[in-house]
Amino acid sequence: MKKKKRKNLKMNVSSIYIVVALIFILGFGFFGTSKIFIAEEIPINQTKLNEEFDLRSNGKFSISSWIYDKEKNMMEIILVTNGIKNFSSELDFSSISKKNLKQELPLEVVYNDNDIYIIHVKKVPSKFDQVAIRLNKTDKNMHDIFDEDKEQLENKRVISTIYTDERVVENKEIIEKDIKNYALQVTESLISKSFADKEKLEKDIKKIDDYNKELNEEMEKLKSELLYQTVEEQVDTNNSIYRLERDIELRNKDKETMLQDIKNIETKIERLNQKKRDISL
Repeated sequence: MKKKKRKNLKMNVSSIYIVVALIFILGFGFFGTSKIFIAEEIPINQTKLNEEFDLRSNGKFSISSWIYDKEKNMMEIILVTNGIKNFSSELDFSSISKKNLKQELPLEVVYNDNDIYIIHVKKVPSKFDQVAIRLNKTDKNMHDIFDEDKEQLENKRVISTIYTDERVVENKEIIEKDIKNYALQVTESLISKSFADKEKLEKDIKKIDDYNKELNEEMEKLKSELLYQTVEEQVDTNNSIYRLERDIELRNKDKETMLQDIKNIETKIERLNQKKRDISL
């Protein structure tokens, strides 16, 4: 009986080892080949809207909006630039989808005024994954512009690339307009952005006021304690009071700059509203 029990025990132990080994092998095989069956999550590649990007010597730009019309297989991008092009340079664009890297997408600048561009990208695949738009700057050779015998050489280069991702791009109907209505659209967009900028500054000013109030309360508290302190303690307390005063002074300078920025934005809004009225005439 004892030999039989030992034999059964050995068989049970062996069975457990076999089962554990089988689970380990199957698990290793699954995790080793899971990439074949489970699609890897591709990171979202989306250039932020309404954020100014500094290209240093090539100027600045921001994307006011980027929408995608599934029905028309078309995208519309409003791009606001500053200092990118001048009398000796030009800016143009090219676009490509991650779905087909060998074929550029048809692109048209439907509106361009005061460094503001409305771009239409057409024939965008229904599953485009990600779309990139290159900003191409062309610098003209101004030294030879008056020499008819010399060929006017141009230096074309990509100064930046912007992206959108099908998982986060705004899906919206694109209504094609005439120049007048595009001008109204851009002006209204700039007015909305100006109000948003003003609101942000006002919130930042309130934060400064609230923080300065706390610092002033702390400063008054320290001053009230001076009477009961030793000379050494008073030196430390006065140093703390000085640091608080400096902090308040620096924050008030920031506040003055913000208040001036708000005045500039208000002037800009007035001018944009006047432009809107002029366009509507």
